[in-house]
Amino acid sequence: MTLQYTVVDAFTERAFAGNPACVIIPGDKTLTSQQMQLIAREYNLSETAYLTKKESEEAGFARYGLRWFTPTVEAKLCGHATLASAHVLFAQVETSINTLKFDTLSGELIATSLPDGKIQLEFPAGELHPVSNEVTAKVEKAISQLTEKQLAIKNISVGVGYSFEKYMIVEVGTEVSLGGLPVNTGPLVDLAPWGIVVLTQAEAGGIDFASRVFGPLVGVPEDPVTGSSHCLLGPYWTKKLNKLDMEPLNAIQVSPRGGALTVVWDQAKGMCKLQGDAVTVLKGELLYVP
Repeated sequence: MTLQYTVVDAFTERAFAGNPACVIIPGDKTLTSQQMQLIAREYNLSETAYLTKKESEEAGFARYGLRWFTPTVEAKLCGHATLASAHVLFAQVETSINTLKFDTLSGELIATSLPDGKIQLEFPAGELHPVSNEVTAKVEKAISQLTEKQLAIKNISVGVGYSFEKYMIVEVGTEVSLGGLPVNTGPLVDLAPWGIVVLTQAEAGGIDFASRVFGPLVGVPEDPVTGSSHCLLGPYWTKKLNKLDMEPLNAIQVSPRGGALTVVWDQAKGMCKLQGDAVTVLKGELLYVP
């Protein structure tokens, strides 16, 4: 058995930036969860996505089952691999429609092809809750060791919601460059097993906020661009910056690869709309299936 695959750089307009994801459409072939996990480990990208076409009596869109695997675990929600999957389907398979619906572990997700060439994802929004004084003290101690210059911590929160309960959000001041900040997440992993988000408010260039995301316990030391974390950051910054409901926020993730997206919080629907670009960089055939 062989499988066709496509590697897509998501949340970027140019190749070799953004967040790469592998997209596999097995077609009439059936893969077990164990096979999917082993293949994801072999590609060793932050996520490998698997798509299964589903029948639908409704017209105007196509429906697919969608699963995401890091090199070590199956994920409940992944933004960049969903964007990559939609990009592959719109470009190669479902060329006559502009809406896709995905059945996932986080429920139904919708992807729309926009007139400007970007793709919009509709994801469930999460909430951030304060942490205890004990956790705050541990985080402040760990963060204070990151740089010779004192790093002001403005807020520490944890993500609450079906797919966000393992994220920790740490907002720091703008007195140091977030992109050049040496981050050792070792002291924090027991507090946030899925991921640690370090972020700051941006001050120029039409960008509202910047972030970095780390997930060492799920096989992702630093994630280049993370869609799911922005489902927490959209509501957070909309409130913090006194933005109107449905007002777009421009975000960047300042990992070494870098990436950008627009976030729109639809408070009434409890959704975050993530808008971004994607670029196909590689196509090939997997010759050996475990």
